[in-house]
Amino acid sequence: MSPAISREPDRIEVRAPRAAPMATLAMSVVGVAAGVWLLVSGGAGNVVLGVVLLAFFGVGAIRALLRLVKGRALLVATPDGVDDGGSVVAAGFLPWSEIGTIEVLPGRGGGMLVIGVRDPEAVLARTSPARARVGRAQAGRLGSPVVLPPTVLPVPAEELAADLERLRP
Repeated sequence: MSPAISREPDRIEVRAPRAAPMATLAMSVVGVAAGVWLLVSGGAGNVVLGVVLLAFFGVGAIRALLRLVKGRALLVATPDGVDDGGSVVAAGFLPWSEIGTIEVLPGRGGGMLVIGVRDPEAVLARTSPARARVGRAQAGRLGSPVVLPPTVLPVPAEELAADLERLRP
């Protein structure tokens, strides 16, 4: 069993693997160091490029650190419903009454977990406008705005779909 997923009789919690934010943090530290080196080395072009590198990789480092520290769950399922924090729309809590199908669609790198919602527009109304736009496009292609790609799942989507179906009342 993966350490990124905990299974209890009435609760499933899925967390993102820590490798991705660790790799991002390492790459960002190298980028920040390169930016500092360019700033120190002088010259107008080096200073401009150094500032750009510091801004870009500094933001990346901060985001990676926040992901490591916060460690928000991608998905938490209970007999009451599913709390989505891992899809693009990060739909939040979805009671089982709002969930239709749970299916796995083939995708690059593995299966995508698609949590079909009965009223996509109601779910999208609870997200930011930018997330809602992406969610509408995703719902048009995949049938639901709530999709967890294989790149974020620490276990195969088929395994997680079966776990969710067992927990569904």
